[in-house]
Amino acid sequence: MSNTKPRERRRRDPEGTRNAILDAAQSILAEDGAEALSVSRVASLAGVNRGTAYQHFLAKEDLIEATMERVSHQLLEAVFEEEEDHVVDESVQPDLHHLPDVIQRMGGFAMRMAMYTVENPDISRIWLFDVLAKKNPTEDVFYKRFLQAIERLAKSDMGAPDIDIEALAVLMLSGFFLWPVWVDSHAKTKKMRKEMAQRFGNEVLRLTLHGFMDIPDPKALGSK
Repeated sequence: MSNTKPRERRRRDPEGTRNAILDAAQSILAEDGAEALSVSRVASLAGVNRGTAYQHFLAKEDLIEATMERVSHQLLEAVFEEEEDHVVDESVQPDLHHLPDVIQRMGGFAMRMAMYTVENPDISRIWLFDVLAKKNPTEDVFYKRFLQAIERLAKSDMGAPDIDIEALAVLMLSGFFLWPVWVDSHAKTKKMRKEMAQRFGNEVLRLTLHGFMDIPDPKALGSK
């Protein structure tokens, strides 16, 4: 169960109240899952009365949907919108300056994505299962942007032929969001968690560039 202490009651501030409610909902979802979430419990943790919480969210389902949308925007900001300002530690990433811009961007993206999911493992997995269960995942702002990034890479001069963009996107997302399970079991310190996030980002980049099988001539597979 969540050990987070309830917040003090707030003065009238609709936007601040909504944010406090979403903060509380995100905390409960991350720590205890959707089954433990209720509007009344979220209201208590957020420091607002239950009636006020219901004015913002009529049902648990509305609150979960709004929280997942919020996480999606957090992902978007962390992975894509900070791209210009975020400096990747070059000591833990291969030197990519001699490669085309699309590959350099892929390297930075992979590292930022790995860092976010390792730092926010539980809510990230909840978001992943939620978006993959949608009939139209592209309604989610982060998934749509992620898919566009994969498509741009696939259609660049560096892209291999016949890439299944949707399958590749799901494969990559699954890896990014499940790697933190391994990290949680093996990393004992914050430094180790960061190092393991960096390892995963680098491996995604390596697989993107080279794959993991060294076959000089793929046609040789069909020869005797």
